[in-house]
Amino acid sequence: MINAVVLEDDPLLGKNLTLMLAEYCPDIKVIALIDSGKMALDILPLLQYDLVFSDIDLKDMDAFTVFDRIENHNQHIIFITAHKEFALNAFRLDAIDYLIKPVLPEDLIRAVKRAVNHIEGVQNSVQTLQGAYSIQKSGKILIKSNDEIHFISPEKIVYCEAEGAYTKIFLANNALDCKVVTMHLKKIEEVLPLDYFFRIHDAIIVNTNFIDHIIYPKRMCVLNNYSATPGVQLKISERKYQGFIDFLKNS
Repeated sequence: MINAVVLEDDPLLGKNLTLMLAEYCPDIKVIALIDSGKMALDILPLLQYDLVFSDIDLKDMDAFTVFDRIENHNQHIIFITAHKEFALNAFRLDAIDYLIKPVLPEDLIRAVKRAVNHIEGVQNSVQTLQGAYSIQKSGKILIKSNDEIHFISPEKIVYCEAEGAYTKIFLANNALDCKVVTMHLKKIEEVLPLDYFFRIHDAIIVNTNFIDHIIYPKRMCVLNNYSATPGVQLKISERKYQGFIDFLKNS
């Protein structure tokens, strides 16, 4: 049984979705129906859940703001919304699916099957990687890519960039070395050392040891010459800028 939360500001739509899940997706148990962003921030950290069905426009704030503030890196999200234009933002948040209202039963069933498979796959991967971590004494981290596991020294990672369901990992070498792995950026962030890696953008994590300078007006982070490609510039999002500057001051 998968514990799920419905985040929908329209009580009628939230109730209808709950009834649809009960009828078409019996493996899903709705444990909470939440109708605002503030309520989500108050309640979600207290719940044990595996999956969230979420609208985007919650009136008091958008769902992206909610999930950005909640410290739960293992949650799985299916967005259900009338807004087609936010699909890219949703998948940058590693959403399982993005459904447009009104939701058809077949689309809901398909999305739930995908979520269940993903949740079960993550649980199996965690067990496998935990066993591998127990024998890894060199300080390297394990990065999964299809049927391969890469052993990478964190200090050699210059930055990581999300690209859909994949992540590009750029390594310090004589030539620009990029590995494309089948892990979401959020999962990679969880295993990187927090003392010198920082997520400067929803799609970018940077190793601060490779920063040369910051272009303040453009909110750009310029890297030093770590490879044959000099002066790489990375965008710093406006909402992460001040936190990033404070991190650099204190590191």
